[in-house]
Amino acid sequence: MKRILDILKNDFKNFITYRIIYMVLIISAAFALAMGFFAEINPLLYIFISVFIFPVIIFSITLFIEREDNSTLPKSFCQASLIELIIGKILSAFLLMLIPYFLYLIVMLFVLNLSFSFLLYTLVYFLSAIVHIVVGFSITVMVKNYIRLSIYYVIYILVFSFIPFLYIMNVIPNSLTYLFVFSPAYLYGVVFDNVFFGYLYSDVLFIVIAGVLPIVIADLLVYFVLRPYFKGFLNSKCEVRND
Repeated sequence: MKRILDILKNDFKNFITYRIIYMVLIISAAFALAMGFFAEINPLLYIFISVFIFPVIIFSITLFIEREDNSTLPKSFCQASLIELIIGKILSAFLLMLIPYFLYLIVMLFVLNLSFSFLLYTLVYFLSAIVHIVVGFSITVMVKNYIRLSIYYVIYILVFSFIPFLYIMNVIPNSLTYLFVFSPAYLYGVVFDNVFFGYLYSDVLFIVIAGVLPIVIADLLVYFVLRPYFKGFLNSKCEVRND
């Protein structure tokens, strides 16, 4: 536990150094103000941008910079296990995602007076944030330069993240509900809409898929992408390890 806390401290130091925490604060505050002043705009638009796009871009950039600066983890942390390193990196990013979570929640409950399930909203927000943090880290691991990183952003946003925006704008007909289940953003976007609608209007099968498939995708990315990357990192900074 102590080593995970040390990783969190190191990551937040990097968040401050790279101005990431200020970026998240400013954008989240701006979105929260816009959400409160422009009540005619669906608040899900701000939530979707913050949960489906922010983590993918912000935390992949953070990991990319850390990799270039060789500052992913100080050598003094070599006693950290592989699982502690992965948990620490994901947890530090998740804690930063709590900034928009609390700001939006305050506006929706006390300014817009929206009525929805707090527990369901929290569950969907937390799960979607973690899944997209893993996606963001994985994108960085798979690229070697800024140009390819930018290309991957565009591809991911157009192919995966843009679909839920089309859904809440009623562009996607109900007959195509299952066509886009390959997108974690779409699955969570539909569930978010169910939560704000007041009851689960989607098919039980779709809700089950939305609850299971993104987690499976994140687990596969952690095992086949992040695990080898961070294992190689630990081996390069420390003595060869077998964890």
